[in-house]
Amino acid sequence: MPLSAQQSRSIIDTVESLRDDLIGLTRALVSCRTDSQSENNPDFDPEIARCQEFIANHLSASGLTLECWTEDDRYPVVAAKLAGSGGGKSLAINGHVDVVPVGDTSAWLHDPWAGEISEGKLWGRGSTDMKGGVAAGIVAIKALKQADIPLAGDLWMHVVSDEEVVGFSTRRVIQKMPRVDAVINAEPTNLNIMPCEGGLIHFRMEFEGRESHAGNRYMSVHAGGLGDRAGINAIEKALKVVTALQELERQWGNLRSHPMLPPGFNTLLPGMISGGPGGGHDGHVNLIANPGTSPNYCSVEYNVWYLPQENFEQIRDEIEAFVLDTCRTDPWLKAHPPRFTWKLRNIFFPPVNTSPDHPLIQGLVTSLGILGLPADITAFTAASELAWYAERGIDGTIFGPGRIAQAHSPNEYVEIEQLVNACKALALSAAGWCQKT
Repeated sequence: MPLSAQQSRSIIDTVESLRDDLIGLTRALVSCRTDSQSENNPDFDPEIARCQEFIANHLSASGLTLECWTEDDRYPVVAAKLAGSGGGKSLAINGHVDVVPVGDTSAWLHDPWAGEISEGKLWGRGSTDMKGGVAAGIVAIKALKQADIPLAGDLWMHVVSDEEVVGFSTRRVIQKMPRVDAVINAEPTNLNIMPCEGGLIHFRMEFEGRESHAGNRYMSVHAGGLGDRAGINAIEKALKVVTALQELERQWGNLRSHPMLPPGFNTLLPGMISGGPGGGHDGHVNLIANPGTSPNYCSVEYNVWYLPQENFEQIRDEIEAFVLDTCRTDPWLKAHPPRFTWKLRNIFFPPVNTSPDHPLIQGLVTSLGILGLPADITAFTAASELAWYAERGIDGTIFGPGRIAQAHSPNEYVEIEQLVNACKALALSAAGWCQKT
């Protein structure tokens, strides 16, 4: 049942009346120095606690019931519910409040922790990624409460603090809290609607060779030498496989696609390589020497993007089979194939593939239309926590204020008008979705 024109106007007017609250909350969240990536950061624990306390207090004051806990003894979680009357669909707005490091502060025009306002923008680390989106979701719920908009389904806010370190909090929220019917992840999309994203996986291959003095290299590479009785260069064996995987990458780009992702988005990036004599394991060589010895160890680590309609098991099996087929063309690699390690450092995000025709997506289209804004439906070309909802069969989309180009960069900002419009669109969409079915 769609919102009436009167209800829509009431929601928009209420959000407008809360403009200062929205800006103030965003500034307060930006002021919290919640850099989760810097090792041994002494500020993180007290600052992330302060940040989540701001959020819990705002949600509690709006009449939501809260579940708060800490994951892995470090990462506080807030899950809050605005209970519906029953008979409607439930919705969660998901976000994170940890941020990446500031980096060189001399590159910033504004204090990265001050939330300064200038040129119609709110500046600071996390303003776009994604404290602005979190604040927009919180104030959207507050506006629905103040406007006395009846909700049949439950409306949730899921806020975590370990996204930038690929933590487990969102996965555990989904396991611990009641299942929702849909979710909006408020990452920055420039107010575009992004209901799909590719899958992401990191993996490592480790290659074995045989050490030998560099003076013996001629025996391995020239006719009349001693073949594998001399050294076996693990780096060169690895490079054979790296070169072969470039052909697989070309095949993927030429033969497979998704209508919402750029052509060739599915890629195999060799991002790290480590090799040398003395052996090694887990991507690290055991000793530091010089190139005077044929290396007997090499590891290569890959970043893989795959398409929304594919799955991890399919991609893993295809890559391993392709590599092993390549190894059969080389006597040494045939006898000594590489070892694979998947989901390195917990880097694995399942794909998201919500249909553009899904009612939640069309509800956002309608909401943007009410606001007189364009409603572009496209794909997210990074990974988000929406992946964990999709893994559980929960449909959703990414939608929030700010541009992804601003994320992780100096002089990060969010445009205030876009922040307010995101809040209005979230409130309208949530109200429409949670109506009685």
